[in-house]
Amino acid sequence: MNSASRLLAAAALFLLVAGTVRSQVTTSLSSQTGQVGVPLQLQYQFINVGKPADMPRSIMVDGLDIRLTGTSRRVEMVNLQSTSIFIYAYTIMPNRPGNFTIPGFAVQVDGRQVRTQAASLRVAGPDGGMPPPPGPGVQRPMPQQTLPLSRPPSGQSSARTPPRTGNGEPAPYYGEIVMGEKKTAYVGEVVPVELRFYFRADCQFDNLQRPTFGGDGFTAAPLSEPEQTEQYIDDVRYNIVTFRSAITPAKSGPLEIPPARMEGRMVAPGGPAGLDPFFDQFFQNFPMPGIGRAENIQATTSERQLDVQPLPKEDRPDNFSGAVGQFTMEASADPTQAGAGEPVTLALTIEGRGNFDAMGPPTLIGAEGWRSYAPKESFDGNDAIGFGGTKTFEVSMVAREDRSATPGAEFSYFDPLKKKYVTLKTEPVAVTAAGSASAAASTAAAGVEREDAASPAVAPNDIAAPAAALSSGGPDFRPWITSDWFHLLNFAVLAAVIISIPYLLWMRRRAKKDARTVELEFSLRAAQAAWQKATDPREFYAAAGQFMVARLALWDDTPATLVDPAEALRRRIADPAERRELQSVLAKRDELHYGRASGGALDPEERRRVTDLLEKFAKNHG
Repeated sequence: MNSASRLLAAAALFLLVAGTVRSQVTTSLSSQTGQVGVPLQLQYQFINVGKPADMPRSIMVDGLDIRLTGTSRRVEMVNLQSTSIFIYAYTIMPNRPGNFTIPGFAVQVDGRQVRTQAASLRVAGPDGGMPPPPGPGVQRPMPQQTLPLSRPPSGQSSARTPPRTGNGEPAPYYGEIVMGEKKTAYVGEVVPVELRFYFRADCQFDNLQRPTFGGDGFTAAPLSEPEQTEQYIDDVRYNIVTFRSAITPAKSGPLEIPPARMEGRMVAPGGPAGLDPFFDQFFQNFPMPGIGRAENIQATTSERQLDVQPLPKEDRPDNFSGAVGQFTMEASADPTQAGAGEPVTLALTIEGRGNFDAMGPPTLIGAEGWRSYAPKESFDGNDAIGFGGTKTFEVSMVAREDRSATPGAEFSYFDPLKKKYVTLKTEPVAVTAAGSASAAASTAAAGVEREDAASPAVAPNDIAAPAAALSSGGPDFRPWITSDWFHLLNFAVLAAVIISIPYLLWMRRRAKKDARTVELEFSLRAAQAAWQKATDPREFYAAAGQFMVARLALWDDTPATLVDPAEALRRRIADPAERRELQSVLAKRDELHYGRASGGALDPEERRRVTDLLEKFAKNHG
């Protein structure tokens, strides 16, 4: 066999293998679990099977409303192997909780019978409670598959009817706002919406602009990136461009959602205006790219209405901050062991669906013995519009006393499905944190010096009795140590020593005080110079706090490490307004030090206010 024959045989074998295509029918759910009132997607794929002739418009399952919403087709070519996929999409609206089985069914494809696979679905109630897991013998759902956008091959129509032109033809373009069956909402409730714009496939459209969407009485989330699909509607093929958003009503009463508009240009089939009717008909029957009648267009949706109800005042919790939706909450702490003055971060994670933008932090319960600071917030969305996701509040805390657990937390929100307020609670997280008060006490004990005063005792001994005088007028031979003048001299020296001991002790304390005063005055000057040249808020408030603590230490004649600023201000500053302003400087210093928040640029007005306050403090209370 020559080389040419071998090449022809290899090519024939390759084409034979490439033409061998696997045929199958798959069933997929967008999620294996659902919730009452929240729609899901069900799709059937017929891969290299052919187009089914009798797909049902709806599937009967008690507790589920399943309806056909669209069809499409995709053709793939890989290594000369062609794959044809017909896709049928259904929307499932759960009406009650439970475990459901969507049965398989038989359809006719090219004169033969093909059967789809069954799928299982677990549906939670409006409160999020899941039903018991399905028992033995219940078929599990098929694995979820991601289906790419595709094109329909033929005249399969949907239940929607497009608007008509003056001559009764389906409109070349139009739009609609899709909100499901939503008719009412509460103030603050997030309502997902879709903006769908339909463009006939037999017309050319270009220069399409992002639509405008908004209005009074509600806020609208930024539009998502567009999704493009194709669908037959009343035997007319349309290209569909979908944008996702969400609206949040801001006030109660009837809410008018104005139309959304998408501008662009359309080139309709036909020749330029003024041609002979024969040529005009020719261009309509045989459209040519770039040749047609061009006009600027504006695809507009119809208006929608929503009845917005106020949040009830009855049973509204005191810690309700405006959150509306369905949420869960968990708590964690890091680190679980902290020394005196070391912060512990309590992370409160709220997960669910709702108005995360209006959500305030949870309330700490049992926070005695802790000093907490403003929380740091972060949000991680799981959809394109921020309707679902996880919001985390990280609270930095420093233990005032020895603590074995963090505070608990409460978070209240309004559930529009239950139509009532719900309060979530977390238990305290076990930690071991040393209190700053015990550390200060140990520092004081270590810093205080004991001063021992020694008092020398002088007790002269009488070692001999005075000798008898030899004669009354003769010389005295008694030892001088027994003389009266010697006793008087010893008494004077002893008195001088006793009197000088308190003076020496006072001089020693004065020397120590002078050294501490010199150190505190140096700290005052350094702090004043630091705050005057600081540009970062953290450095500015740290220097201001150092200045106040040094000044209070000078007042109390005590080391700066032993000063309790709050207690010292209560004793020294009689004016409550001035005391509150000074305490706010210390609180801001602690917030920037422990709160992990970026200070940003220092406001000149704030610098001026704090500088005047400190100068007044030093002048009036020096």
